[in-house]
Amino acid sequence: MKEAKKRGMKAVLINLLNNFDEEKFEQQIKKCDIIYNDSAEEFVLEPLKTVEALGKMAVDSSKAYYYSEDKWLFYIKCRENKIPTPETILLPNNLNTAKAELKKFGKWPVILKRIHGCQGSFVQKADNPEEAVSTIKKIWKVDCDKVPIIAQEMIKSFSYRATIINNKIVQTAIKKSKNWKCTGVYAKKCGKFRVDKQLRKLLKKVAKIMKITVCGVDLLKKDGRWVVLEVNAEPGLDFIDGEGKKLIGDILSFLKEYYKQHLKNHSFE
Repeated sequence: MKEAKKRGMKAVLINLLNNFDEEKFEQQIKKCDIIYNDSAEEFVLEPLKTVEALGKMAVDSSKAYYYSEDKWLFYIKCRENKIPTPETILLPNNLNTAKAELKKFGKWPVILKRIHGCQGSFVQKADNPEEAVSTIKKIWKVDCDKVPIIAQEMIKSFSYRATIINNKIVQTAIKKSKNWKCTGVYAKKCGKFRVDKQLRKLLKKVAKIMKITVCGVDLLKKDGRWVVLEVNAEPGLDFIDGEGKKLIGDILSFLKEYYKQHLKNHSFE
């Protein structure tokens, strides 16, 4: 609220965690010129699409979730654009066929992921085909919907996060953990890392392809070279102590300029 006031903006905070009152929600968004969604949870999708259906500008759009944050489609986009990323296969829902595909893939241990998810949820490691099948069953038992699962080669590396706002790298963070998971809430320690010319070029290419204006790019290192793991819309801003307020300010400044540019592009003479 304070950062918005500094920039001559009024922030209307909308909390959808406990319930969704359609009438109240519509009244709240009508007060706003632009809506910023800061949650990557799936329950936000329908309210976000409601915002768009009512003609309000939203950052980032619901398409970021359906396409850009789809882990399988992200792999396909990376492969088509020659962006280095972990080797990945899409598993069929038939467990016998999935087991056969995993044996053919032959990357052990293997990382199993639901195509959607945040903060490391629905991400598990398996050391052999039998364990992989058992893990898939456990994911489906919790998930119920049998959302498609990908299998990905495991790369032993710290997780490197680059936060990007409107194609500008505003923060870097190394996420470390003694566990094999370093992403999301599993990171135990964070520091910064330097973005060299090669990585800057790679990140610009990723941002251009994915078209998410506020995002976090997760990277790994494989044999000393950068590998892009995934892109996250609505990234966490709390990896580095003391920088959260600055990043909130950066996002607000971007939203203000984004809206002003929208008005300029749609003005009538």
